[in-house]
Amino acid sequence: MSQTLTQSDRNIDVLEDGTLESGLLSSNSGSSNESVSVSSTEQKVWLERLPWSHISVLSVILIAGLTIELQVKNSFEIQQHTVLAHFILSNAATLVVGFGFAIYGCVINRKLLQRIRDQRQLGPYTLHELIGSGGMGDVYLAEHQLLKRKCAIKLIKRDKASDRKMLARFEREVKSTALLTHWNTVQVYDYGRTPNGTFYYAMEYLQGLNLRQLVEQFGPQPAGRVVYILRQICGALHEAHRCGLVHRDVKPSNIFLAERGHVYDVAKLLDFGLVRPARLGTDLISCVGGRLQGSPRFMCPEQARGQKPDCRGDLYSLAVVGFYLLTGRVPFEDDNPAMLVVAHATVEAPQINDLGFGVPLDLSDIISKCLKKDAADRFQTPRELQDALEKCECANDWTWRNAEAWWQQNPTHAPGATSEMPQFAQETRPIAAQAPSEPDKTIIAEDHVVFAGIF
Repeated sequence: MSQTLTQSDRNIDVLEDGTLESGLLSSNSGSSNESVSVSSTEQKVWLERLPWSHISVLSVILIAGLTIELQVKNSFEIQQHTVLAHFILSNAATLVVGFGFAIYGCVINRKLLQRIRDQRQLGPYTLHELIGSGGMGDVYLAEHQLLKRKCAIKLIKRDKASDRKMLARFEREVKSTALLTHWNTVQVYDYGRTPNGTFYYAMEYLQGLNLRQLVEQFGPQPAGRVVYILRQICGALHEAHRCGLVHRDVKPSNIFLAERGHVYDVAKLLDFGLVRPARLGTDLISCVGGRLQGSPRFMCPEQARGQKPDCRGDLYSLAVVGFYLLTGRVPFEDDNPAMLVVAHATVEAPQINDLGFGVPLDLSDIISKCLKKDAADRFQTPRELQDALEKCECANDWTWRNAEAWWQQNPTHAPGATSEMPQFAQETRPIAAQAPSEPDKTIIAEDHVVFAGIF
């Protein structure tokens, strides 16, 4: 805008000097030259986009047909042959060109089908449909060709494939997950890279629903069931803590309720994309990394301040998940992610019972203790939290029998309730273009400038 105004001022000065006409002429000639250059560029781009290889082959077929017809007319007396021979010789060019185009069309079609198969084939795995999508990668339902075992394949997104930091995160995620063997952590089967450079890893395919879907569809959950779920995740976090890892993105959509070995309500901890080595000491956490990473509605205060949390940060996020399961809402609600980050860093979380929810007092106190701003005031390890949950009066209100009965009462959501597709349908089913949206997206801000003026 400023350059345009400056140019206009120059034109006015020229007018006062009495030489406006030459300025206008030069301006018009410049604009005409610019339009000519633009049109020539567009023509060049249009010409480059033409399928010249196909055009060349089709031209050769057409020329061959015309050449054959001329040779036939010069070499044979068409009138002396039978009706069929007369028809063939009279339409030689049409027949040759038609057969040539048909054969070439079949070749192109075969190549396209092969390309589609290559896109759906990932090493020993066949991709069926897109079942999830995140900031770093897409998750597909797949099947191992030899084992005929369903699995979930996570592919790094194409627009992230050239990002070295994203590739490092992806590799760190799969290696960290493969290191963990707890039955409440999603299991990784395989990891690899395709010939075209696409990174992927295969993990167990879970049927059921995540905790966000559970609350959205069925509302707040009974206290006994919440304790039943949280105790399982404490077990998964305990193993991660013993291996020196911090999840840093514990949230409802990363905890999945599934059926494993005909046992229902098996909680699985997913998505270790933000996992980092833990540094737990006696002093306050003071290592500032200058980054803001996590999901704003479930972020621990250490993450909100740009610090590197230890396992106590995961316990804070797990308590927010418990708060969400018990009430159907989170401690802090705001449409602005920055304000959510500030709230987790500075504002005391409300008591569950103060909000009018009938939650057992001992469970409410456990959640409140985990939501303390100072990590030293929380439970110090997942084992401590698990032990406190086991001592709740409602700890035995929900067992495997209750879980099995609940899933039987809700068969449309039960794992394995849908009928298996025929093999032909699986092979021909198109890969979906979109996956269900994730409302609690993980943010990765390299610097606090993203939230300028807040801290």
